[in-house]
Amino acid sequence: MRLRAAVASIILGLLTTVLGELLGISQRINPVDTGVLNSLWARVVGVTVLVALIIYWILNYLIRRREKLREENAPRAFHSKSEPRTVLAEGEIEKFGVKWKGKYGTFRRRSYTDSDDAYVYVEGPFCPEDGRNLKSRTVPKWFVFEEEAWVCPHCERTYPRSTTHYLDEDNVVEDELEQRFEQQSSQGRRGRR
Repeated sequence: MRLRAAVASIILGLLTTVLGELLGISQRINPVDTGVLNSLWARVVGVTVLVALIIYWILNYLIRRREKLREENAPRAFHSKSEPRTVLAEGEIEKFGVKWKGKYGTFRRRSYTDSDDAYVYVEGPFCPEDGRNLKSRTVPKWFVFEEEAWVCPHCERTYPRSTTHYLDEDNVVEDELEQRFEQQSSQGRRGRR
């Protein structure tokens, strides 16, 4: 307990000295001779350590926040849909700045029961400029930061990935395409009547 009190008093003394020096009022708030803390080198070392600790804390906070966002946006379970054998509809959509292709259909070639549910199969992302498959990469941003982006291997354009739907973009596209295909199929059924 005494060691904590001693460390806390040294840190408080350093903070008081640094603030006093920065504000130019060190003579008024430092009436007691602090001994070692009156040395210029001790103050420089103290300020350097204090600044390094603040920078370390800020960077550590940003890294933890980034990891938390990745964990929150990661898919909860891995599942892979195969391409439907009976395709009822096809379409393209532009979402998150890139192109996606979707097929709406059933797994079986012929429906034997009414329980064969149609589903959406999403392909992509594709480059909006030349239509090629994009690769997921980490690219530099600013000085020390990086960002996740899609990179076209042909034209080398980069498209930043969504921060709110990171690693879940295809599910968002799948939901939008499913709504679109279901609207088209319901309009087709109404048109046949």
